[in-house]
Amino acid sequence: MPKPTRQEMLTLALGVLPPPPMEVEVLSEDGGAFPFRIIEQEGELLHAYAPRNLVRKELHLLARVTDEQRGRYEVEFEIDEAYFHSGAEALVHAAVSGVRHRKMRRAAPRIPITERTQAHVLFCRTLPRNHSIDVRLSDISTTGIGFTTANRMDAGDLLVVTVTLGGRPAAVETRVVRIDPAPYGRVRIGGEITELAEHDRRLIAAMALQMPEAGSEAERRDGAAARASITG
Repeated sequence: MPKPTRQEMLTLALGVLPPPPMEVEVLSEDGGAFPFRIIEQEGELLHAYAPRNLVRKELHLLARVTDEQRGRYEVEFEIDEAYFHSGAEALVHAAVSGVRHRKMRRAAPRIPITERTQAHVLFCRTLPRNHSIDVRLSDISTTGIGFTTANRMDAGDLLVVTVTLGGRPAAVETRVVRIDPAPYGRVRIGGEITELAEHDRRLIAAMALQMPEAGSEAERRDGAAARASITG
């Protein structure tokens, strides 16, 4: 099957995005999240305004959108060009590089876990790079991870979380996608895994098959993760 053209991708995206002018929150591959203000379409490109210090040519961005009739989608953008607009904003020309439908349930079953560990900052709005924070893990899957922390986090922050898999430490690079309040002034973080060694991914998948009831939203929220550990 031939790869979809930019025009075809744009047509798909316009079917799930509100019509321009509109604003959508995007996650950046460089870390962080910011508003992406789409003002018009020209040919196979979208014109938008974005924070000048956070965009560059060939940067990939990800927007998660929900259409009441069609459901949830992920739309990927690639910046074709970025032009000076003002001291704070750039005018960008962006192509749509992907459109994916997101299932309402989780794509991969999560394994409830309980482990106190460290996470190291790759990018964070409020903490410096390489800063270490204490976290308490709650669950993990081949695609995502959950934990609580006393530190402030923002959507798009990038961290490397150390997880014990099969009795040894594994580095799990994750992007923060959801923040919810937790008891005692902490926050509950939902992250999508952006980098994980293939043998660790296979190990998590094998463990998930042995725990068919693990990882429900109710378990994650009520703390039932304390029932199991993957410290092997």
